[in-house]
Amino acid sequence: MLNSRWATQQRNKGVYIIAEAGSSHRGDYHEALALVRAAAEAGADAIKFQTYRAEELAAPDVPLLNGYDAAHDAWVERLGVPATLQDLLGKGGLPWPWHAVLQASAKALGIDFLSTPFSVPAAEFLVTIIQVPALKIASGDLTYLPLLTYADTCSVPVLLSTGGATAMEVLTTLEDILLEAYTDERITLMHCRSIYPCPTDAVDLRVLQTWKHDFPLAQLGWSDHTTDSDVVPVAAVACGARVIEKHLRLTGGGQTPDTDHALDEMQFAHMVRRIRATEAALGSTEKTVHPREKHDRLWARRSPTDWLRPTLAARAGQWEEA
Repeated sequence: MLNSRWATQQRNKGVYIIAEAGSSHRGDYHEALALVRAAAEAGADAIKFQTYRAEELAAPDVPLLNGYDAAHDAWVERLGVPATLQDLLGKGGLPWPWHAVLQASAKALGIDFLSTPFSVPAAEFLVTIIQVPALKIASGDLTYLPLLTYADTCSVPVLLSTGGATAMEVLTTLEDILLEAYTDERITLMHCRSIYPCPTDAVDLRVLQTWKHDFPLAQLGWSDHTTDSDVVPVAAVACGARVIEKHLRLTGGGQTPDTDHALDEMQFAHMVRRIRATEAALGSTEKTVHPREKHDRLWARRSPTDWLRPTLAARAGQWEEA
C-alpha cells in the first residue's frame, strides 16, 4: 500500500484518476485484463472493478422491462440480455479468484487495483486479502449501515459516492455513521449524479465548492457519468476535485450496461491529458513573483530597481525619508 499511486497522490496532493471498468469486461477474464492494460496506457492512476455476487443484490424474478419507462426499456433491448436484473448484474461482478491476478497485472503496469464492494464480506475480502489502498462505496450504499459501519472502522481510506442523495443524507452519513473515518480525514466525498449518461447541465459541480466549506476534513472527488472528456472533468478539478472517476470501455467491446456513459481508450487518454494540463495551470494558491517574471518585472516597472524592494512598507519609509 505504501508504494501505491494513492499514497503518492496523498503526499503530492495531485489528482487521482480512476478508470471504472464496471461491467465493461462482460464477465470475460481476458477483457478484464485488457481493461487493466488500457487504463495504464491511458495514464490512469487506478483501475476499478466491482466485487459482488448477483444473487446478493437482486431476487431472481425482478424484471428489467418495466413497461412505464420507454427509454429504459429501449436501453434494455439494446443490451440483448436476459430479462431479469439478476442476469444483468451477473455480467458485472468480478469473480473473486480474478482479483489477485488482475491486481498483480495492475501492479506490474504501475497502477493501483481498486474495487467497489456491495457487501461486508466483499469489503473484508478487499481490505484484508487484496489489501486495496482505498475502499469505494457506491452511491446506492450511502445509507447501507452494515457496509458503512465496516468502512468506518477498517482504517482504510474511503471514497464515498453520493449520487441520488440529499444534502441531509450526506451530512447524516458523515457525522452519524462515518464520523471516525471523517475525523481521521480518511473520507473522499465523491459528488456524483446517478444518471446514465448524465447531461452536462445536470452535473452541478459547484456542489464541490459548497462541500469544501461544509466538510473541511474531507477530500473531494467527482464520479463522472457524462460522456464528456474535456469540460466536465477539467471543471471538476478546477472546483477542487482531487479524485476523478470515469468509466472506461474497450473499443469494439460490444454493448454493456456501461457503454453509453463510458469513454473508449483514446477518449480516456485525452481526458487524462486535459486533467494533467489543468493541474499544471492551477499551480499554487500563493501569489508570488514567478522566476520567469523577474526579467519583465525589471524592465516593466518605472524604476529598474523596484524588484529589489521587498515591500510597499519599505518603499513608503524611503519616501518619508526623502
